[in-house]
Amino acid sequence: MKKAGALLLMMMMLAACSDRTAVRPRFAKAGQTAPELRLPNLLNAPLPELRNWEALKGKAVVLEFWATWCESCVDSIPRLNDLADKFSAYPVVFISVTDETERDVKDFLQTHPMRGWVAPEAGAEVFRAFRVYGRPHTVLVTRHGVVAELTDPRSLSEDDIRRLMNDAPSAPGPAAGPAASRAAAPAGAEPMAEFYISEAAPGGSVSCGANQLRASGMPLKYALDFIFGAADKLEVRPEAARAMNGYYDMRLRFPEGRGEALRREFFLKGLETALGLKVKELRRETEVYVLRAAPGGPVNIKKRNTPGNARFEGQTCVVEGGSFATLCEALRTRLGELVLDETKVDGSYSYTFDFKDWDKKDFNAQLGGQLGLRLEKKLRKIRVLEVSRPAP
Repeated sequence: MKKAGALLLMMMMLAACSDRTAVRPRFAKAGQTAPELRLPNLLNAPLPELRNWEALKGKAVVLEFWATWCESCVDSIPRLNDLADKFSAYPVVFISVTDETERDVKDFLQTHPMRGWVAPEAGAEVFRAFRVYGRPHTVLVTRHGVVAELTDPRSLSEDDIRRLMNDAPSAPGPAAGPAASRAAAPAGAEPMAEFYISEAAPGGSVSCGANQLRASGMPLKYALDFIFGAADKLEVRPEAARAMNGYYDMRLRFPEGRGEALRREFFLKGLETALGLKVKELRRETEVYVLRAAPGGPVNIKKRNTPGNARFEGQTCVVEGGSFATLCEALRTRLGELVLDETKVDGSYSYTFDFKDWDKKDFNAQLGGQLGLRLEKKLRKIRVLEVSRPAP
């Protein structure tokens, strides 16, 4: 249940917005500046919290997303401890991030010591920004704050850490398995271009770089996000539903410098050949919900000078320094329809919204009473990915 809850939070809640997000990407991508990083609670660290990247300036960072219930994560702790010990005198920081409570993590550390910093109670926006679709999940960030690789702790080696400190790109390799095996591969063994897909049991391992994707036991949606970026709406035709609901092992490699359009075409041709699926990117005017301020609203919100986290406490959405985009994502989950933020409220705010006894018929009464907001149906042009499976 904990695992399902964590994945639900990732899907439901957007990043709490700040002025800094205007100069940083929303999502992690190899070769680009890392998204904003805010961790409200740190253990084994010289700081009580991490508000931004300034405290890590000049240091390479190994971000490890994990959980106490994740067997693969627990199995990786000795390996990460060994690396943290070997590089303790160097400008590199190991940070293990989880959304579990401080109390649960402290109890776990009694029997499973961890050498690096440990960040419990991390918000869903951090998981979303760093593309955490399953755990364990590792993000390597150079000393200059650039994402070097999204990978897996089981493939992490001492050479990877040295390259990270030198701001050199990591050698491409598998999402799991001993890193030594890829170091021993003969020159030229890696394909210049590759498309691979096969049915698999649900897993949850993803490694991606600027021109490569490796996924184990993942839905196709995440591959589409990698190729197209997150769309406003994913429309799956009935004949394509079975394929889209499956889980797959996937590998995509594309030569650098050949362009985004060719990479997309290469992937889509492979998807059509293997599964018969066709994907179209459309701009469509459609009726959606928009969130706006009601007369006299918004109310019961508090201005924050610094951005914070967002989470669910039972049926209550708690935002500790963010925009109303977080609430829009939660409303979208409850309503099953797209909700756009048109409140025109800028900056970071703290607020809560209680979904207890939620009823579609009186959602405006609840929104108005709690936050001075309302939902309206409006026509808007949105970005849609349409997935179909034409008959052969």
